[in-house]
Amino acid sequence: MAELEEKPIQEIDDLEKSFVLADIGTTNTTVILIDAVDGSYRLVACASVPTTARLPWLDVMTSVQQGIGRISEITGRKLLNERGHLIRPPRKDGSGVDHFAMVVSAPSPLKTVLVGLYDEMSLSSLRKALRTIYVQEVEVVSLADTRPEAGQITAVIQSRPDLIAIAGGTDGGAEERLLRLVEVAVVAAMVLANSQLPHVLYAGNLKLREQVRGLLDGNAHLHMANNIRPDLETEQLDDVMRLAEELYEDIKIQNLPGIHELSEWAGFPTLPTARAFANVCHYYAGQEQRVLGIDLGSNSTTLVMAQAGEVHLAVRTDLGMGEPMAHLLRHTAVDNIMRWLPDEVDEPDVANYLVNKSLYPQTIPLTEADLHLEQAAARAMLHCALQSTAVEWHWASNGHAPHVPAFDRLLVHGAVFARAPRPGQVMLLLLDALQPTGIFSVGLDQYGVLPPLGVLAGHQPLVVVQTLAAGVLSELGWVIAPAGKGQPGKKVLDIVIESPTARFEGEIEFGRIEVFPISPGQEAQVTVKPTGRFDIGFGPGQGKTLTLKGGLVGGLVIDARGRPLALPRDANDRRSLMRKWQWDLGG
Repeated sequence: MAELEEKPIQEIDDLEKSFVLADIGTTNTTVILIDAVDGSYRLVACASVPTTARLPWLDVMTSVQQGIGRISEITGRKLLNERGHLIRPPRKDGSGVDHFAMVVSAPSPLKTVLVGLYDEMSLSSLRKALRTIYVQEVEVVSLADTRPEAGQITAVIQSRPDLIAIAGGTDGGAEERLLRLVEVAVVAAMVLANSQLPHVLYAGNLKLREQVRGLLDGNAHLHMANNIRPDLETEQLDDVMRLAEELYEDIKIQNLPGIHELSEWAGFPTLPTARAFANVCHYYAGQEQRVLGIDLGSNSTTLVMAQAGEVHLAVRTDLGMGEPMAHLLRHTAVDNIMRWLPDEVDEPDVANYLVNKSLYPQTIPLTEADLHLEQAAARAMLHCALQSTAVEWHWASNGHAPHVPAFDRLLVHGAVFARAPRPGQVMLLLLDALQPTGIFSVGLDQYGVLPPLGVLAGHQPLVVVQTLAAGVLSELGWVIAPAGKGQPGKKVLDIVIESPTARFEGEIEFGRIEVFPISPGQEAQVTVKPTGRFDIGFGPGQGKTLTLKGGLVGGLVIDARGRPLALPRDANDRRSLMRKWQWDLGG
């Protein structure tokens, strides 16, 4: 180490680099410090503070400085100079860091009007592409729209969109009908241009590009993308996704108060938090794993399905644990929240909780009843997000209800998970909401490191690999969830667990969820043999011997409650069952 300290800073080996990373969310800003410890990258410290993007501060720099200040208090390492600027590069006295990077989800969503021919074709593809960023759909104009043209134009103008996205017509296909819809957007853009030129993204019939360009010339910022549906069987989403992300950065991120000063610190491109989270999920998947990522944030819900060479991302800005809570009952019935409550609560109390939470998203549960309400709402919200995304990603098959396909690893991020008093509560919440099948492990991002690491994944892979390998995630444990239906009390599977210290044999009955003890971090040989038509991922009745590790829940979780979950109709029986499941998982 003495020899390294004598080198000029620019010659210091990569393993001596240090990073301050910030995740600037709508409600909270998380700042983390990563540095080399004993020759390998580690999470050194983290801090979370309220975001200062809104009144009375109107400066996101303030929350980042506060987060960095707390890290300085924790570590005793000076990171900011007297003017509040990040000290870069590091000094000989140990103060400062080498790099700063940030991910952002604090801006309001991109208010977007969709214009297209058919809901099940061009508009469906357009939604799928735009939901990879933070978008709020404020108006739709299509052939199914029965309003007169003047009414359509008025609706677009009154929605005051940030973006008008147009799609429709295969290459060389429909022209006249699409042009009529384009003319609606043109007239609306001309009116909107009196105050500010709107942005228009065209991703329709390539043959009409020049006509569209001529119609909108001088009345909009026009962005041309490849036809999102060049033929009936093909979707081309990448170009629209790329342009949409650029527009979100230009229109929203770059107008966030204080962001330009922070950008001067940054040595890497700033990413939307959802994209960064998808990056790290994809990176985590590597060559062998299929990873499902869930980010349940304050103002949005993000779902990611990643595997080798492929990543799917969906962002729902109408579902979140902050302001969107007020509108949750537009997406689901109040019964779908109350069904998860272990105690009796009146409907008005549930509705009041949702409204209060939307008004004060930074509040945390202070009573057990509030905690149960928050976790019940999270179950309903995740289920809504999963169902809509499953349809978009074509997870429905053979006439069955949409469901999540099998995966190997579940990564979860969000305050509702990180601040849960017990890991069993998080595990049960996820199993109830997602109802997954197969064999998988669950990692909880308790310190909020995954999105910040995602911004480094393409630039500093060694940092990501070593930080994750150092155990920065809270490992809740492994789950075996057989697919199939049975009778309560009938055997679902046999299980044998062999560890260096003990051997256990048992069986599990249908309708039960149980934890078979394996100490956290301890490896054990687990042999599972399902009965009959029950399937754990290798075919009906096919067993397997696996090497699994124990987690914070206390062991291996076997969820044999069936799919979909069948809950008692009687409210008292249902609440009793909720309490039993909580008890079984130590929640």
